[in-house]
Amino acid sequence: MASSPMRDLSQPIGARAPTRRRGTAAEEMRLLIDKADEEGADRKKMVLRMTLRDVSELKRDPKVPSEDIAYSEGQMRYLGIPVAQGGVTQSTLDTSGAPINPPVEEKPAKVKKVAKPRVTKASKAKAEAEAAAAEAALAD
Repeated sequence: MASSPMRDLSQPIGARAPTRRRGTAAEEMRLLIDKADEEGADRKKMVLRMTLRDVSELKRDPKVPSEDIAYSEGQMRYLGIPVAQGGVTQSTLDTSGAPINPPVEEKPAKVKKVAKPRVTKASKAKAEAEAAAAEAALAD
């Protein structure tokens, strides 16, 4: 008997394999750091690039011990890893050794063009009248 190309009716439509539930920002970042440590990544090259929302959640999480978050020289650190706040759409752990806040390239200032004076019928008539008055003054 040939198998039918029909779908299995025991599975609901749109069913998919269960995925790991997302935890708090602190749990997710700790998981990423632990995974990187297991893979042998250098902690000195690690940078947590976090969304502003996740940074705020991390700071306010009552489950995070105050010893896990530190501030030195204006830089926030979580578990000894520097935190780059904002500039990303999803929080990740960067192990490439890239600078925490990459330098911003300065763009040359745009030179604005000087606006040409508007020429209207009234200003043309005024200019012609002044020119005629100047000619008349020279003729006298």
